[in-house]
Amino acid sequence: MDPENAIRVEYSGDRELEILVKPDEAFAYKRGDVDDFDRVLFVQEVFTDARAAERASAEDIEDEFGTKNITEAAKKLFEKGRMELTTEQRNQLREEKRKQVVSKIARRAMNPQTNSPHPPKRIENAMEEAGVQIDPMEPTEQQISRVVDAIRPKIPISLEEKEIAVRIPNKFAGKCYSVIKQHAEILSEEWGNDAFMARIKLPAGVQVELMSELESITSGAVEVTDV
Repeated sequence: MDPENAIRVEYSGDRELEILVKPDEAFAYKRGDVDDFDRVLFVQEVFTDARAAERASAEDIEDEFGTKNITEAAKKLFEKGRMELTTEQRNQLREEKRKQVVSKIARRAMNPQTNSPHPPKRIENAMEEAGVQIDPMEPTEQQISRVVDAIRPKIPISLEEKEIAVRIPNKFAGKCYSVIKQHAEILSEEWGNDAFMARIKLPAGVQVELMSELESITSGAVEVTDV
């Protein structure tokens, strides 16, 4: 690839640092379509000024990112830095990020007046009414609280978390365990002679979905208690 086609990712921390990445691969990595970060880097270097080819010292890299490994440091820089995108790429990434935000809020949030989840379309409408802007470069998780705060004047919504205790017969425990891990944080667990027991924490709006899956797996044999 021609160096002129590489794009910079700029990072501002205690130091101003940069890396050069391949545009298509970097965009694909941002979208989650590429897992191998080595494919993203145009050159295995961290710079203080990429245009002037001024490399950062090993000491500066370690002080900033806690590692002397160039790939690990570059990956951290990439995740925290600002990458130049074309208008088309930025718009595409923003739309994908918006869908992710809506999906996560619909799964996690609830209407505190009815204790039921909001449909995604209702959340989308509230975001439009509130003029919510999605940052295509900011991680989805970091945008959820901001979006919920913005749409709260439009719809009653809460991101409250709940702690519940579950008891599942051992013959269903293995399959149920993987489902629980997908939806909740396991605070404690105990594998008894007859049943698997756990205390879990999860967004209030996710409980209905999780319980539906567990009841389907166990044919209704799961026991749930609020903590």
